[in-house]
Amino acid sequence: MRTIANIVLSAFGLMALACPTFAQGANGRGDCKPQVSIGYYKIAAGKQDEWLALYKKWHYPIMKYSVENGAVLSEHIYASGTHMGQPLWDFAIIITKPAPGEGKKLSYSRPDLIRHLFPDLKAYVAGEKERWSLTEGHWDEQLNELDPNEEPFSVYWPVDGGCKKVEK
Repeated sequence: MRTIANIVLSAFGLMALACPTFAQGANGRGDCKPQVSIGYYKIAAGKQDEWLALYKKWHYPIMKYSVENGAVLSEHIYASGTHMGQPLWDFAIIITKPAPGEGKKLSYSRPDLIRHLFPDLKAYVAGEKERWSLTEGHWDEQLNELDPNEEPFSVYWPVDGGCKKVEK
């Protein structure tokens, strides 16, 4: 009986870990600041360099164009520097975009930009399929910058009235 109870409790514990949990949103805080997102990638063992080559060939030109034309402020790619326990991710890509309404609009839509950069669409699609076939896991996070000098300093208290400009 004790074994069955342990199995049931373990199953519920695993289900709880498998269900997504959401922290309290920023309730408007950080909305007027540059938008930072982090994409995490877990790659098949021994395939990291292959993934990087495919990323550089097929996805990086899109990001480079976006940075050069002001729609994105920066894009940086990082490799995990430690392997504490298991590596949960191999690469993290941090993208910083201008605050909403402050970025430049690209002269191409995303599909048109892909067609412009990669006239051989079959090769582009094959390259992206290969890169994603090497990707065992991927998730994105958006970071909202909080200002500790703003009152109340809280993620629960909603910010009303849009963006506040700090006078110097």
